[in-house]
Amino acid sequence: MSDIQTKSTRVAFAEAILEVGRTNPKVVTVSADSQSRYGNFDKEFPERSFNVGIAEQTMVGVASGFALSGYIPVITSYANFLAFRAIEQIRVDIATEKLNVKMIGSDTGFSSQWLGFTHLALEDMAAISALPNIVVIDPADAVETYEATKAIFDYEGPVYMRIRGRHAEPILPRESCKFEIGKAEVLKPGKDVLLIACGSSVYDSLEAAKLLEGKGIDAMVVNMATVRPIDEDTLSDLISSFRKVITVECHNIRGGLGSAVAELVAEKGLNAQLLRMGVKDRFGMPGTEAMLKKAFELDSQGIALNAESFLNK
Repeated sequence: MSDIQTKSTRVAFAEAILEVGRTNPKVVTVSADSQSRYGNFDKEFPERSFNVGIAEQTMVGVASGFALSGYIPVITSYANFLAFRAIEQIRVDIATEKLNVKMIGSDTGFSSQWLGFTHLALEDMAAISALPNIVVIDPADAVETYEATKAIFDYEGPVYMRIRGRHAEPILPRESCKFEIGKAEVLKPGKDVLLIACGSSVYDSLEAAKLLEGKGIDAMVVNMATVRPIDEDTLSDLISSFRKVITVECHNIRGGLGSAVAELVAEKGLNAQLLRMGVKDRFGMPGTEAMLKKAFELDSQGIALNAESFLNK
């Protein structure tokens, strides 16, 4: 474990938004009370930093006005408060007009830990994905978060991107990361079972693949950071080579990555059996991220055990 580099996706986002702000004077930030998620942006660019208080709906409305005026606004809050409290404004103001607003939902999955189900964002992708015109991204680690943050400013249109909390998490063991919206990334080849993951579940899926390898099971691991639109061409080609496919996400299995892949399998008529791993039709509960992943069988051991059982059916 000592050789594994770690970094918070929240820190990576703050670093990237500051870099983007230095090169693009049209970027403005709008906060609903806390500006800490933007790092030093408000200190370096106070004239481009706005705080509306604890009012997520107002934050979305103000951001929409900036977008209509030619600016590129960034808004962020706890994912649950952004995706649910302000969803009417996101739908009416941003999605219908395809406004160039970048929405960052923080503390997603189990990363809000002891704050409990009010803060544990396990349904946010489902809510946002139900709205037309919005790209949905769940980066795997801090490196991909940094690259994805820069990439969304090259995209004209609304984006919802998930980041986790303050704590550092493992960085994927890869030589480089070139993020592209809508593109899958094969992290590990394999022939027996296909694991498709997003967010922090990507690292856990790679660790699960190591456990499976010890049992003679060769798992392919794919990072599908863009949950909407998913990479239909690449995933269709990959899924066609497997009898068993598993999706893994720190999100409800309904409306997230698992649902997107299930729709693809059904609509393309792909001959594969699918297991969706995630939170199954329930809310979260207080606990550390490690405790919650274990409880929901979304840690590496839980993923490996479910994969082995699935293969034996």
